[in-house]
Amino acid sequence: MVRSAVADDRLISYFNNVAKQNTYSVGLILGQSLSGKDYVIHFAKTPPFHPHEGKESTTPVLRLTNINDVNEEWVADHARQATRMLPGGMHVLGIFIVSPEDLLNPFSSKIKGILNRTHRHLDSQKYLFGNPSNNEKLVLNYCATSQQFSCKSYNVAAGSVQPAEFKFLSTPIKWAQVECKYQMDQIYHISENESDWPLKKHMGIILDTMNKNLKSGVFLYDGELKDGDESIENIGKRKIPRSNKSGGHDDHLKPLQEATDQNLFEVSETGNQIRIFGHVVSKLWLNPKISINTASEAIMQDIMRSLATRLDMHWDSLTEEEHGEDMNSVHEPPRRVLIPLPNSRIAISDYLFPGEGPHDAKISLEEMLDIKIHSDSDVLDVEGQADLTEYYNEAMDSESEEVIAKKPIENNKSLYYIGLGVAFLVLIISLVIHFMQQS
Repeated sequence: MVRSAVADDRLISYFNNVAKQNTYSVGLILGQSLSGKDYVIHFAKTPPFHPHEGKESTTPVLRLTNINDVNEEWVADHARQATRMLPGGMHVLGIFIVSPEDLLNPFSSKIKGILNRTHRHLDSQKYLFGNPSNNEKLVLNYCATSQQFSCKSYNVAAGSVQPAEFKFLSTPIKWAQVECKYQMDQIYHISENESDWPLKKHMGIILDTMNKNLKSGVFLYDGELKDGDESIENIGKRKIPRSNKSGGHDDHLKPLQEATDQNLFEVSETGNQIRIFGHVVSKLWLNPKISINTASEAIMQDIMRSLATRLDMHWDSLTEEEHGEDMNSVHEPPRRVLIPLPNSRIAISDYLFPGEGPHDAKISLEEMLDIKIHSDSDVLDVEGQADLTEYYNEAMDSESEEVIAKKPIENNKSLYYIGLGVAFLVLIISLVIHFMQQS
């Protein structure tokens, strides 16, 4: 079966612009994969400097005179950073290459090396969900001389190359929009033998706990349990009488019933605690044909991808002293902002630290996703900055408060981390879903 991919024809002009800038260019294909078909939302040229560096870096820039000049690590790291900006259900589907000649006949070993490195890079970070369920990566080649496109599909696992079909559609691709708001106020207790663990290790355990809880959660669409095999395009179109609904809906409740039936409670002494508090606004764009089960998986991926990204960025921003701090403190990981793609209502994410504004997101987006932000109003600060005054006061006073009844008060310490945008709903996630057609 020949793999196929589609994109809006408004994206064709992007390749003409890239071809005018450089003889050779390499970039990422971003979109969603469903049942052997890829739906492309954006192309992003890999920047001519290492993605870890800024434009003022002394790192030599990427000047391509042929495909062998491509730095595989740069493309792979670009793919990792771009994935962190994508909503759940979206991935790096492959790469595109702009060149003066056809590079896919024959399919060079250099292209295979780029795709293999990118696949491993995206697979190496927990909760990034960098690769879709299949092992195939697209390669789209635009020959600037003939102004023609050619496409191949490369199976990373098998090392095989197959023809692929790529079409630009005059009719906009339809998407279903899922909107969620997650709120969380959770305390994690740290036992005495875990008190000396580094902060990053505690962050990893917290993420594991969140992921486990998400998998045992129940998802409501328009306030109702839905059959997992039903496509999301049917939501809101019809109401099935409860007497006619299949017994499959009860399966959604099994994780909660099993958790309740089991003896999950135990009493233990703890010395410290970490409190996660905040909310996050989340928006996803999914193919209307996607099933309820697949949509729920995309929602979970969006939550975990966002949380892991924020905590990684927060950890990297801490000083050496803060890495090993042994005190009550308040931490504010970056908040999520949304930026619509050009001529599209689909939005991607960026993350801003306290004190940062739309201009900082503008710089990041233009470098990483090759998007021109014309106005600060294009950056939607949907979460806003938090007023943490009461939590700073709480952290200062917490040494005198009782944390766990079995511990003497003088030996207890409270460690609070406020995660604006770190949010989670353990039992029920309510979703409002509607369809839209891009203009």
